[in-house]
Amino acid sequence: MVAQATASLPARTPTTAITTGFLSYYFGFHAWLSRICLKLAVLGLNIILVAVLTQIFGRYVLNNSPAWTEILALVVVLYVACFAAAVGVRDGRHIGMESLLTRAPEAVRFWAEITVFIGMIAFGLAMAWGGTVLGYEMLNYLNPGLPISRSWSYLPLMLGGLLIVMFAVEGIVARVLHIEVIPSWH
Repeated sequence: MVAQATASLPARTPTTAITTGFLSYYFGFHAWLSRICLKLAVLGLNIILVAVLTQIFGRYVLNNSPAWTEILALVVVLYVACFAAAVGVRDGRHIGMESLLTRAPEAVRFWAEITVFIGMIAFGLAMAWGGTVLGYEMLNYLNPGLPISRSWSYLPLMLGGLLIVMFAVEGIVARVLHIEVIPSWH
């Protein structure tokens, strides 16, 4: 009778589970951090908008283009892209093999998702390492038109890489424990 009841249960799929203790803080911290990243990305988009509008006003109305606006927009777009990419990893909005795996058995889907997360961890570590090395090498060089160090252009690679690693590890933990990660924008 116990074997029948167990056999009739559906396959374990991720569910929204209420976690307690350390896991509650772990998933809660990542949810908070991803919302902060989204808010920073939106703020960055607004800064880019103001910089571009300032550039347009300076060029076409004042006939005197400010040099700092283009560099500022280029630097801020790196932050927007890296923070948004990290949130995409956490929320499962990354490029995946979902369409190929919809009909695959649960075990295949499980190991494919774990493999994808491990690949993201490797990519995030490489991105963080490369951003750190480049940022350190460019520490003493200034951006033309905007008097900030060029290392500010590589800081988002380091931060984004670390965030990708953190969120990919969270994805592995959630997948192993069959917990659904609630998207940041909910």
